[in-house]
Amino acid sequence: MQIPEGIVEDQVLVDLIDLNDEVGIGTTRKVFGVKGASDLVIKESHKPFHYSNFVEWTVWHAVLEMAKDIIGNETNPQLQSHFARAVAISNSAKFLVMERLQPVNYLDQTQLRNFPSWLNDRKPSAFGLAEDGQVKAMDYAMVNFYHVLNPLNNSSPF
Repeated sequence: MQIPEGIVEDQVLVDLIDLNDEVGIGTTRKVFGVKGASDLVIKESHKPFHYSNFVEWTVWHAVLEMAKDIIGNETNPQLQSHFARAVAISNSAKFLVMERLQPVNYLDQTQLRNFPSWLNDRKPSAFGLAEDGQVKAMDYAMVNFYHVLNPLNNSSPF
């Protein structure tokens, strides 16, 4: 089965939800497996405004852009390895397809040191293990935009 990428109609992603594979539930979203793709999940927002999915989609694409050499800007390709890959989002942002990670039960400060300081959610349930053993943020909707957007905030290595 071909999994769509990019921005797609809501119904396309609804049809991919594996209701027999409920991965988890959070404050704003439920997470399900994807039919025909054991390496992906679908996050379904159950709030009127689908902020969390929209933020994760936006952050992922910003991270991708940071890896590119654009007009001599300093690149940061290693940042990609710290975030679960976002694959597709629905037009309404109610559904987000993302890389599936395995739960992490414990994180120490050494592991979190490599993550940007603007990533606010630092509890173990916000992180997961990729197939290669890399710890990645899988719930990165809580971003401190003041810290990210204010050029005077230069304490972060990112």
